Amino acid sequence: MMSHKRILLILLGLSLLTVSCSHKEHVDLILRNAKIYTVNSNFAVMQSAAVRNGKFVAVSSDANISARYTADSVIELKGKFVYPGFIDAHAHFSQYALSLSYINLDSALTIKNVIDQLDDFQRDNPDMWIVGNNLNAEVFYDKEMQICTILNSHFAQTPVLIWLSDYNSALINKAFADMIPADANIRSGIINQRKALNAAKFIPAPSDSIMAELLKQAEQNCFDAGITSTTDFGASYSDVQLIDSLQKNGYLRIPVYAILEPLDENVREYISKMPYQTDNLKVQSVGISLDGKLTQNLAVMRAPYGDKQNGQLAISADSLQNICRTAYEHGFQMCVNSIGDSATRLALNTFTKILPIKNDLRWRIEGLHMTVRKDLRGLNHYNIIPSIQPSQYQASKAFIDSNFSRKLSREAFAWKHFLSHNQGIVCGTDCPYSQLNPMAVFYAAVKQEKQRTHNKQSQELTTTQALKAMTIWAAYSQFDDKQKGSIEVGKWADFIITSENITTMYQPNLPNVTVERTYLRGKRVK
Repeated sequence: MMSHKRILLILLGLSLLTVSCSHKEHVDLILRNAKIYTVNSNFAVMQSAAVRNGKFVAVSSDANISARYTADSVIELKGKFVYPGFIDAHAHFSQYALSLSYINLDSALTIKNVIDQLDDFQRDNPDMWIVGNNLNAEVFYDKEMQICTILNSHFAQTPVLIWLSDYNSALINKAFADMIPADANIRSGIINQRKALNAAKFIPAPSDSIMAELLKQAEQNCFDAGITSTTDFGASYSDVQLIDSLQKNGYLRIPVYAILEPLDENVREYISKMPYQTDNLKVQSVGISLDGKLTQNLAVMRAPYGDKQNGQLAISADSLQNICRTAYEHGFQMCVNSIGDSATRLALNTFTKILPIKNDLRWRIEGLHMTVRKDLRGLNHYNIIPSIQPSQYQASKAFIDSNFSRKLSREAFAWKHFLSHNQGIVCGTDCPYSQLNPMAVFYAAVKQEKQRTHNKQSQELTTTQALKAMTIWAAYSQFDDKQKGSIEVGKWADFIITSENITTMYQPNLPNVTVERTYLRGKRVK
């Protein structure tokens, strides 16, 4: 029989245990036994984290978190890896959502396959224009004129536009070309990306209810890929209005950073009224594309492409300066997409004429491809942020090597050199014009190309730099570094979980890494 003394000791121990538990803070979620890449200033790796009201309240060791907190939901991760959610710093969210309504032709192996799919769509949607994408360019090599003839005869009354899989060009039929004003100078047949983007503006917009469904699907695709914040580069007033209303009624949850087209309506409704911000939407940036695709001879270079004609500016230097000055006067960030070295020089010179030294407007140069070393000296002085699209390097490498000098080829995509002039660099997927896969972007940024050097320095990012470029540096470029981009106390609990360590794993496998779970503000969204 148990003695009274022993019984008293057991009761005392239980009492102390109850008192101890009662002094623990209650939180919503605890992560345990993980490898948490915080991406803080020390790039620390922790074991455990506690989340309450959508924010991190502690990031520490398992023992420390267990001693201080209790939660209804405890996730035992068994050594899995936790990273801040990816921030897609250069994407076209509304256009990506719209592209989900297009006829996906990636499985079409013959022209008949294409026509059959278009016929099926027209049968179900007799009054709609036909828009397709992901047409395999290799399958239809040397057959473009044949398919254009078929599109003109088979769909004589229905406008048709089909994007090729790389989004470098598109096919449009005569019925589509006839719907475009004559001064747009677009004829039926094969058109380059710049003309295709202009042509696409004439496609009738879907209803708000249909667009809402497409945005919801686009949001889920982002979550599935590990993206917890996205960007809408080139957003229109109606795009922003719809996203704002859907976020306010709780239908959309993903935070969106809107980069406005400099159209009169945007200037009147947003830019002239100073930055607009809610919990999930920021409207304080203006974006414009200064030139076009490098591989289509549309980038504006200092010297012509070998014996080919040079590209032309999309707007004049005076117009660029006027747009930049309007943005500056209203406290807006300016984002200029410039590909060629001459276009980039113009953008940087325009920035430095307007910006004061050591400002905090965080203006950005997007899609930096071809640059001149001396032109980059102003990046740090004027706090200009380089925004790169790493996947474009692999797509452009062969073209650059065959069209430009060896010196210029080696200096292309000089990412490490950009970092020597600035404290950060940001990456984006550029969807829908590239794949919505941040792991593929990460891989493209770190893939080793020993022959690609600038001033004897390899230009690939380290895995640490690439992760920062898609998290904390991306957050900084969007004025969000105090709220997200790293796993730290007081920041939103936006994070992803994987079974692989993307900072150390064998690089060719990176594009295929699966994000097992995605959390937005402490709530699981995948």
